[in-house]
Amino acid sequence: MSVPAFTALTTAVVAVWLALYRLPFNDPARRRRTALWLAGRTGLRPEAAFAVFGTVVYLVLGTVALAVLLASTPLAFHQVFGVPAPGTALALVLAVLGTSSATVLCVSLLYRVDPRADVPGEIARIQWIASILALPRHYRWIVPAAAALFEEVLFRGVILLGLGALGSGPAFALAFSTCLFAAGQVALVSTRTQAYVLGASSLVLGVVGGLLTTATGGVLPALVLHMSFAGFYTNLSASPTPGARTAPGRLSL
Repeated sequence: MSVPAFTALTTAVVAVWLALYRLPFNDPARRRRTALWLAGRTGLRPEAAFAVFGTVVYLVLGTVALAVLLASTPLAFHQVFGVPAPGTALALVLAVLGTSSATVLCVSLLYRVDPRADVPGEIARIQWIASILALPRHYRWIVPAAAALFEEVLFRGVILLGLGALGSGPAFALAFSTCLFAAGQVALVSTRTQAYVLGASSLVLGVVGGLLTTATGGVLPALVLHMSFAGFYTNLSASPTPGARTAPGRLSL
């Protein structure tokens, strides 16, 4: 398969994956009915039952997308992970610090433009994050980490390394995989503040994770970076903040 054909296929597959994940539950009444139905069959609170269900749907649909794309590249699945090279640990530490600093800078710029912005409150109101915050505390780390693990295997592993295996230059592979990842994250939010914060942080993660993957030949360092980043910032949005307009941890059913 050629690079243009693979980029077109990738864009279509990711768009279908996210549409199938989000569109059936855009209607609040449908989400409420689904959550209550799941709660009645699992014994969990509706918010927690919906969070588990949503995560399973996201990962199952994403696995189908991953299989389709992997089959379109010369990569074998084990090649996505590579073998950590000497110096990987130091590069990972620097990547974590750089990603955190760049994300804080992006949020600081937003506060400069709009001092009244409620970033933690806006993030806590994102549907999938609100669902996660409804779970018991230790699951609030496990669920975003699991999603981050999968996203790294797909975007930085199969897509970025797959483009390289098909003959793409590293700059295009990095730019395409990063922009597609960020667009996918923005597609799951509903306000401009949410879109800015998730879009900016996704671009930072995509660039840094992509550079790590390109430099080391495998997705493992980027995977650790994204899992720790997702777990930390998801749980940070649960912390009470002055002026927050809604109580985080409640699912908007």
